[in-house]
Amino acid sequence: MFIPVTLIAQIPTITYTLGLYQAQAPDWSKITWDALPPVQQPGYLSIPQNLISLFGYDPSRDWSAGQKVDSVVMLGDADDAFKMSSLSLKSISSIAPSNNKLTLKDFGLMQWQTPASLVKAIPSLGNLSIRQVPPIAALLSRNGVLSGGNISQILRSNPQAANLPLGKLDLSKYSLNSIPGLTSTSLGKFKSWQQSYINQVPGLNQVPFDKMPQPINSGVGVVGIASVVLGTSERGDTYVGNNYFISGSVVRGDKTVPTACAALKECSYLEMGDFSGSEGALYGKRWASGSSQHVFGGYGFLAAVNSGKEPTGRLVYGSGFKVALTGVNESFGTADFGLFFRICVRPPFMQKTCTPYFIGPVPWLGVKENGLVIVGSGQ
Repeated sequence: MFIPVTLIAQIPTITYTLGLYQAQAPDWSKITWDALPPVQQPGYLSIPQNLISLFGYDPSRDWSAGQKVDSVVMLGDADDAFKMSSLSLKSISSIAPSNNKLTLKDFGLMQWQTPASLVKAIPSLGNLSIRQVPPIAALLSRNGVLSGGNISQILRSNPQAANLPLGKLDLSKYSLNSIPGLTSTSLGKFKSWQQSYINQVPGLNQVPFDKMPQPINSGVGVVGIASVVLGTSERGDTYVGNNYFISGSVVRGDKTVPTACAALKECSYLEMGDFSGSEGALYGKRWASGSSQHVFGGYGFLAAVNSGKEPTGRLVYGSGFKVALTGVNESFGTADFGLFFRICVRPPFMQKTCTPYFIGPVPWLGVKENGLVIVGSGQ
């Protein structure tokens, strides 16, 4: 797969040195959702109605090659990895200052909020009069609700109007401050917050990954040496079992389970060296190419998506995305990598379910023979 060098050059790096070896490690203080290169392959997810009812929202979507990651990944997909639901617009703006003239239209999840869901998310709204909250006043008056009292009383008396979506209004006419308490309320309080794309939350795509409520794992806890890359003429071997590999499947609990290449099937790979020499845990281990080998991934209802398959790889930086070897060049002694994302849902009173990591690849930092390889803990 051809990945333009300019895309990878966009990724901010720091030079990581270990002994005589060096690597360009990601500089997570400067990498944001917005800074990630675009997705290289199109895809889609279509969820049947019975599962949408079970999930409480619709995680269905489609995306194109060249589309930005922040317009493909929803909040619910990566919340366990980064805890973005605990952020508020106010806390986001303290990290990544944004335009003061933002309107309710800029805050994407407002379109499916209702007066009832807003009062649930921001209980203090219930004690205010309708006049103090212009969007709710406009929505209710459109539907013939003009009675007095506070908002909670009016909504109890008009249950049908209480559940009208704000998307029926021209939300560009209302500032974020037109709903008192909105900007200081955490994202996870809002109805179906999980289905908001990251780029629909003002400023969120500008928050560095190391400033997330749950900061990203740097991955540099475990580092190996790229000894040699071997190309597409290589084949899987029954005598080379799982214990020879560091790449594999991601299972429930979000752990990487090393998986050997299938016998006689194409198996290009990067062979590792260890700083402790032949006694080291990484010595001789193989990171197989995700372009050659696909493994079973995902768990729960969504595990069947993409025929249940994902590129073999590792959770180098935590569960937010999987790192896969996307290609090797024996002549130049180089290995290319890409990031793959997944879709996750946590249905009420049930365990989390996730698709395999199949959204990608997003071009990532490559390595050369005798360079360092950041492998992380794999969990």
